[in-house]
Amino acid sequence: MDTPKRNIQFLDILRTLATLGVIIIHVSTPVLKMSYGKNMEFWWIGNGIDSCVRFVIAMFLMLSGATMLGKTYKLGEFYRKRFTRVLIPFLFWSAIYCVYLWLNLPVKSKPTDLLSISSWAFHLFVNQGISRHFWYVYMIVIIYIFLPFLGKAVRRLNETSLWVILLVWILFNTAQTFHLFSTSGWPSLVQQYFGYFLYSGYLVLGYQLMKVRTLSNQTRTFAAIFFIITILVAAISTWFLSKQAHKLDTSMYGSLTINTMLQSVALFILLKDITVNNKVVGWLVTNLSNYSYGIYLVHVLIINLLFDHKIFWTMAHPLLSIPAIVSLVLTISFGIIFVLRKIPFLKLISG
Repeated sequence: MDTPKRNIQFLDILRTLATLGVIIIHVSTPVLKMSYGKNMEFWWIGNGIDSCVRFVIAMFLMLSGATMLGKTYKLGEFYRKRFTRVLIPFLFWSAIYCVYLWLNLPVKSKPTDLLSISSWAFHLFVNQGISRHFWYVYMIVIIYIFLPFLGKAVRRLNETSLWVILLVWILFNTAQTFHLFSTSGWPSLVQQYFGYFLYSGYLVLGYQLMKVRTLSNQTRTFAAIFFIITILVAAISTWFLSKQAHKLDTSMYGSLTINTMLQSVALFILLKDITVNNKVVGWLVTNLSNYSYGIYLVHVLIINLLFDHKIFWTMAHPLLSIPAIVSLVLTISFGIIFVLRKIPFLKLISG
């Protein structure tokens, strides 16, 4: 039987923070890449900001697990609703990105007739991907295929079994982080789908954390301290690994590292069951959460367009330029999806 539908505000808060975090990552990452070894003051700013938001992909998946694994589904209805909501906006925005990329091609190499444009777009999709951040969409589609079965399995297992499975999952990912186990010799397609499978552990983790009931102020304080520690670990270890490798090494930023897992859990516990009483902030949180998928799809295009118009982190000190660009990207992305949602025929493709 389906669990009662509830509107739990802290889930909207976490989804909003994850949405904001994705934009922060994509705005601050160029600071890391462009300033390492050249301007270490700027690099440390980018590194510190980036280390604060490594939880984003994990949090999106944990929220899916928290809200979806406890329910039973009619398979046909589940796949129709989920894939309609995910794939139609994805295809629409993929087409928009293709148009943008085509317009920016050099004149000599730009296809002009419909057949050559279609061939170019197909090869772009297959060989390079239309945009790097779309990898998350590919992953979530695969996860949705077996999510109803995963939900049925976790509901049948007892608490001890679920925590043991999560412990094994954490240990396995940790072994990969420290190169004690590697899939590098596997076929690339197998590596890709195995990676998607590993990410599904976050759904189970979110499902388990959702069961935690009463959280004391002491527990929240501990979670806040732990969250800060994970930021320091990410930032310092990235500096150390880069120094050892004599080049930028961001492997500790990975979504499946133990540090990112702990950061995600700490934030989830810190904010679990909190509410926002301010009506304006509450409205923003609700709508940003509701539009999060659309914002995710469109925001990289907005970053690229701003860059085309010389609006980039280099226009000012990164302590000023990064927050300014993040705010601008979030505002424009939110505005686009907000408007599309108000137009009946475009609501379906908005995301």
